[in-house]
Amino acid sequence: MIVVLDEAQAQADVAGLALRCPGCSGPLRRWGFARTRSLRSSGGGRVSLRPRRVRCASCRITHVLLPARAPAHRGYMIDVVGQALLASAFGQSHRTIGADLGVPADTVRGWIRRVKARAEWLRVQGTITAHNYDPMLPAIIPAGSPLADAVSALGTAAAAMVRRISLLAPPWQVIAMIACGQLLAPLRSG
Repeated sequence: MIVVLDEAQAQADVAGLALRCPGCSGPLRRWGFARTRSLRSSGGGRVSLRPRRVRCASCRITHVLLPARAPAHRGYMIDVVGQALLASAFGQSHRTIGADLGVPADTVRGWIRRVKARAEWLRVQGTITAHNYDPMLPAIIPAGSPLADAVSALGTAAAAMVRRISLLAPPWQVIAMIACGQLLAPLRSG
């Protein structure tokens, strides 16, 4: 899976052989499409999505070009997930968040558990990215909990990226890019 902010640009990069395999740096070529997905957005509507599949010409591994707005294996857009995480970082319960967003409480609880389980990794990714894009940033002050610290560091990193390279993307999509699509991924055992 390769997370992309601009789907049209990613398609153009594949057509021009400019997009490279993350594993071996070989050129990626079109390889059909992944299955069509229907995701719920913050307004309660649905968004249909059919991501492009690509295959490396060198190592023959296939990848899906997944838009940053669509977290892997989830039925909601990243902005809905982000609102839930931010509310949890501010101390709201998963039941309250679910009721406010119109999302089942168990779904919200699952998102929060996943992010809490990898909160330290997310905080480190956010801190490194923030200081790579703005070396003059002061230290990121702890926000009081591992989840809040991770959300704070990721938000700081997203703001630094937007300032440095003039990104025109919603903050949670930038955060999904910083997290390499791993915001809601399960921890690997072993």
